[in-house]
Amino acid sequence: MPINSGAQSRSVHIQLLINGEAVAGVEEAEICTSNHQISGWFRLLLALGRDASFPAARFSTLTDAQADIRVGLAPAGMPPVAAIWQNLITGPIDEIAIDMVAGTVQLTGRDFSALLIDTLSAESFVNQTASEIAQTLAMRHGLNPKVTATVTPVGRYYQDGHSILSLYQSSKTVTEWDLLCALAEAEGYDLFVQGQSLTFAPPLTAQLPAVWQWMPGGTGCSTMTALRMERSLALARDILVTVQSWNSRQQTMITQTVHASASSTVRNARTSTNATASTYVLLRPNLTAEQAMNLAALTLADLSRHERVVTATMPGDLSLSPRALVTLQGTGTAFDQTYVVDEVLRRVSLQDGFVQTVRAVNTPLVQNP
Repeated sequence: MPINSGAQSRSVHIQLLINGEAVAGVEEAEICTSNHQISGWFRLLLALGRDASFPAARFSTLTDAQADIRVGLAPAGMPPVAAIWQNLITGPIDEIAIDMVAGTVQLTGRDFSALLIDTLSAESFVNQTASEIAQTLAMRHGLNPKVTATVTPVGRYYQDGHSILSLYQSSKTVTEWDLLCALAEAEGYDLFVQGQSLTFAPPLTAQLPAVWQWMPGGTGCSTMTALRMERSLALARDILVTVQSWNSRQQTMITQTVHASASSTVRNARTSTNATASTYVLLRPNLTAEQAMNLAALTLADLSRHERVVTATMPGDLSLSPRALVTLQGTGTAFDQTYVVDEVLRRVSLQDGFVQTVRAVNTPLVQNP
């Protein structure tokens, strides 16, 4: 589907493949990718009758269907062969809704993390590391594992035969995705699925941020068509995060607390703190003192990242993705700083062209002694 956008001097093309077969007639598409360890999702609206090989009867009998959504950008008036193409999302179609009066079919689905979200597991993975588990689960579902090795065993047998699992779940049966999320939390790793690859690795640190420029006079002079800036005053105060863990092997309660002051300094909280501090307590079983401290620091960093949130709408592009850095300039406020992209919602339609709404949060706090 070609979409002309004279204001941007470009043409936008969208391509849909269902089980590898190109399908014409896409009128609208929404694709959302996030940094929340949740599935990316998509919604497509197609005009029935535009593709003779995909009538309503065929849509009504689809099972185990996979969608591949691609967007291409080309100079205005140029054909799709001149476009630069990029895959935005690939994954299973969850639901098909056919509207016979409107003559449309709506497809909704998720990325391939859905395969792990929909699969329960009661495996203990004794004496395996987090990276070994991530690789096993990725390959089990036909995903390419992009995994950075870890060294700490997740489950260990002790002399008393007790198996300790760092899954942080009250039930012995969890989804495979919940298991990986818990392991990523323990290791301080990013976890996401992109295309047909599962990434389980430390966050990227060396990145050149994109620039969001706000100019006096608003949207007519800016790279953005809308900009909303929010600040949580609760998270702007001092923050205390405490992790408590009963270690069944040592028969002791381990407590670790970290503290971030309003000046964005992270410290091990061994002294009295401001009575107005926002306090958070996490309960996790069978952690060592080091693991509890690491979890407290990671949780504190995650909370602090949401003190300042900016949401910008702009012409769509193919460069931004969750976990990328952006620098906001030109507002003349304390919001002019660097952020981490938290969520990207892209919309492609005949009416509005190609636009995206990006939510970004504070960059992580730096740990100080």
